[in-house]
Amino acid sequence: MTDAEILFNQVFKRWTDRQGFILSFRRTSSTAMRVATRMIEKENAFFVDEIRRGSDFDKLFLDKTAFFNAIPPEKMIEKLTELTISQAQIAADAASIIFAHSFLDGAAFDFCRVTALAAPRDWESLIDQRQIKLSDLRESNYEQILRNKLDEYFEQFERESLLKKIDYLFARCKPPEKWNPMHNFVFDRKRLEILDRYRHEVIHGNGPVRAIPAAEDEVDYLSRMVLFLQGLVNLRYGIKLDPFYVFAGKEGPLGSELAPLPEK
Repeated sequence: MTDAEILFNQVFKRWTDRQGFILSFRRTSSTAMRVATRMIEKENAFFVDEIRRGSDFDKLFLDKTAFFNAIPPEKMIEKLTELTISQAQIAADAASIIFAHSFLDGAAFDFCRVTALAAPRDWESLIDQRQIKLSDLRESNYEQILRNKLDEYFEQFERESLLKKIDYLFARCKPPEKWNPMHNFVFDRKRLEILDRYRHEVIHGNGPVRAIPAAEDEVDYLSRMVLFLQGLVNLRYGIKLDPFYVFAGKEGPLGSELAPLPEK
């Protein structure tokens, strides 16, 4: 297997692991919240009863009796419990989307690296203005210089946005119009922009974290985008998964065990 093939397979191996990680987290969170609801409800009932009966709270409220006449204790308990559970759900959804987005970002970058390893000249236009030392010209051939400059370029490129990485991957792979290798999946750049902004809002925003509609679908979309990009690379460069390597860490029956690809 070439370096490009090894990296291509490694991304898929990571995807299977991270996919299981996210699904397990969401399933456990969902189950835990159903159990926690009853416990939180009991704690809120105790808290509300303390306010209603405790004389110490008379010093804090102007008219405690009027307040509980307007908002009965059982209604207050219900609202407090709903608020806690809804915030927990928002947190679980936000964490899932951020994790799925981060993995997709890393996969998009590595798929770009795969294309550069498979066909370095497909990236020539992005580095043709870079300076080259005379000593490099004396000591290396063009192919080696190109690979060295690509290594330098990718050190910077890794910090670019997810959308830019995907755009560059499309530019290298050049799929036909309306190309779609997956059932019930359509590439939607606008959808990715919205999810990208949401991730930024959660991490860098100053306001409260808002709920995102259909979070389960959005997490699934980000996860399946990895497979879409994998198909994109396969379309242009013909690189395939080796099931022996993916599931056993080795090449096919005639191959030998592979060492991990050195990180760039």
